[in-house]
Amino acid sequence: MKKVRPLVVSLVMMAVLVTAVLVGWFVFGIRPVLGLDLQGGIQVVLQAPAGTPQSVMEKARLNILNRVDALGVGEPSISVVNDEILVQIPSTAQGKVEKRGEEWCVITGAGKNLGCKPTQAEAQAVLQQTGQDRVIQLIGTTARLEEREVLATIAKDSADWNKKEWAVTCPTPADKLSPECSFQALADKEVIFLSPDGATKFKLGPAEVTGDMITKATAVYRSAGDLTSGSTPGWRVTFALSSAGSKIFGDVTTKLVNKQLAIVVDQQVISAPTVQEAITQGSGEITGGFSEQEAKDLATELNAGALPVQLAQSNVETVSATLGRESLRQGLIAGLAGLLALALYLLFYYRLLGIVTWLGMAIWATLALGLVSLAGKTFGYALTLAGVAGLIVSIGITTDSYIVFYERLKDDIRHGKTPRTAVQPAFKRAWRTIVAADIVTMLAAAVLYMVAAASVRGFALTLGLCTMLDMFVVYFFKRPTVFLIARSGRLTNLRGMGLTSGVAADHGLAEGST
Repeated sequence: MKKVRPLVVSLVMMAVLVTAVLVGWFVFGIRPVLGLDLQGGIQVVLQAPAGTPQSVMEKARLNILNRVDALGVGEPSISVVNDEILVQIPSTAQGKVEKRGEEWCVITGAGKNLGCKPTQAEAQAVLQQTGQDRVIQLIGTTARLEEREVLATIAKDSADWNKKEWAVTCPTPADKLSPECSFQALADKEVIFLSPDGATKFKLGPAEVTGDMITKATAVYRSAGDLTSGSTPGWRVTFALSSAGSKIFGDVTTKLVNKQLAIVVDQQVISAPTVQEAITQGSGEITGGFSEQEAKDLATELNAGALPVQLAQSNVETVSATLGRESLRQGLIAGLAGLLALALYLLFYYRLLGIVTWLGMAIWATLALGLVSLAGKTFGYALTLAGVAGLIVSIGITTDSYIVFYERLKDDIRHGKTPRTAVQPAFKRAWRTIVAADIVTMLAAAVLYMVAAASVRGFALTLGLCTMLDMFVVYFFKRPTVFLIARSGRLTNLRGMGLTSGVAADHGLAEGST
């Protein structure tokens, strides 16, 4: 009984894990995050000024990657080609498409109905569009923060609005790409920038405080009870400064007491509060009538840091998942056909052990999907066609692990041992072979993950994880199951299907002898 109990505990543990994955799938809706080729997304080309050094372009690429990571987007592809940065991001739409009557309706994650379309494809396109604009804005915004003294202001209804001396500095995106309009070129100059609504022009002095002095930014909501009299409740961004930035900020606010200090992001005046007193504690806040999402996006941009170069969107495309899904459908059909043929072969050749293999493969597949889903929720892994290929290759590796054990068991029984006495030494020898083969595969997957391109890394990750999972299932499911079968005389000698029939040298002879 003592020898049986650990085997039963192993099987109970596997049952609990499989149940947990199924509950997460069907009850909590925890599913794999799909990549660009399976669920669609966006492709954006960001253009930098001609002749921008490659070191600066690479720094901009890493900065954009940090912003995308903050969104929790799975497996983005961000690459530099000369003076352009190509960004490919899977869809970030939050919601679903439901059939209501004869139409397909788009429901957001908050439950809002965005309208209905006659076909499912049209509704899916609307859903995909919902998260696209925000992502494009976030990845392309330079997020260069500056604080400048306000020298003068003018309203749009003023007679002097269109005079030459009030011409806006670098008014168009094309102007901003010129060397004369770079942040470095304008840092020490007086400039004229607009408010976000375009209703006010600000004449500003040289930049006094810059965003690279910020160590942390956070979006917070201030209610009326949290504020002093005269302040407006709402969302804002608080920030902490480095030690050097704190000293500069203290000196600037001391100099500008009772004067306006404009907070500028990407050459646009977000707010221009009046300095009431010197601020020396090394922190401050940005207000500007933000919505919750605007405040959080600005905090994300400031935490990731300003892009080292001004970028302009030269091309934006919506990528359809139709081709990828069709390839996936065809691949799954081929895979299921192969699995069916394999299942019939295993049943014919190994009898009851073939059914054990079926169960083991089902458990392995369930846990593999659970791992992929968990990876998508925890660190943004997205399942692509390459990842699916890694899963399919892992099926072959897992099947080999079963066959190695069965063949070791067959050899021992052929040499006169009973199934009960043969099963343990056969597993020990087979386990060494399985571990060695799987470790080699995992090392290859690790090397491939570190050196390969983004799309191939998905293949390497699923291959490595699922190979590791193979050893887990073999040890905690296949080993105890076969051991328990070998201890049962009825299952061992079951006519035509027993363990003896499955490992006999001649199936017909084995069936006659039982």
